[in-house]
Amino acid sequence: MKEKELANQNQIIKIRTGSHLYGTHTKNSDEDFMGIFIPTKDYVLGINKCEQVILSTKTPQTVKNLKGDIDYTIYSLIKFIHLAIQNNPNIVELFFVNDKCLLECDKFGQELLDNYHLFISKKSYHTFKGYAYAQRKKLEIKKENMTGRKELALKFGYDTKFASHLIRLLLEGLDMLVEGKLQFPLPQNNLVRDIKIGKYSLDWVLNKTNELEKLIDMAYVKSDLQKTANTKEINKLQIRLLEEYWNVK
Repeated sequence: MKEKELANQNQIIKIRTGSHLYGTHTKNSDEDFMGIFIPTKDYVLGINKCEQVILSTKTPQTVKNLKGDIDYTIYSLIKFIHLAIQNNPNIVELFFVNDKCLLECDKFGQELLDNYHLFISKKSYHTFKGYAYAQRKKLEIKKENMTGRKELALKFGYDTKFASHLIRLLLEGLDMLVEGKLQFPLPQNNLVRDIKIGKYSLDWVLNKTNELEKLIDMAYVKSDLQKTANTKEINKLQIRLLEEYWNVK
């Protein structure tokens, strides 16, 4: 079975993610989708492996995504669980997707969503703050060395999209530590969108970054989240989902 066919036929969840999930999209925003599929026995027990399938489309000869482009990745259940245990920001967002952006979800997908509490941990402090740090470093690159969104740097003096991701990640990380979950659309989606369209200076963004980092540091100390994911129960969940799915297929 070809891998794209494997992923499509065995998909248990499909969501709309990115700016449409965050509530920060503009008229020129591209679309982002993510899914999870349960691999067949031979892709788990045999020598064949398929961790993820990319179904993205992209306007030819462009560096950045444009309106009409689609980013679409379907992860195997095993790969998704591995990343979710690490509290990967792009992955754990799926647990909290709103009804509007939950496009497909069968009973196996719902059981995975219902067990989000097994995955969420204080490790999110390190991952969300770490991903945010990577965005901040990108902002420090001189505009003459930038590619892809050089026009943003020339227009606003810095890459506003990197800046919006930076603030979004810090806001999400703070919510995760304080509330134990995320909310979509983002409660401060207008702020993140305004940063993306260049309404704030780089100095303002960096000052906001420093403020949020201090809040996250304090939230980490006070957080009631478990220290790490409950891997014992997650292991049982993965085995149960695989076996039950194979029994009905």
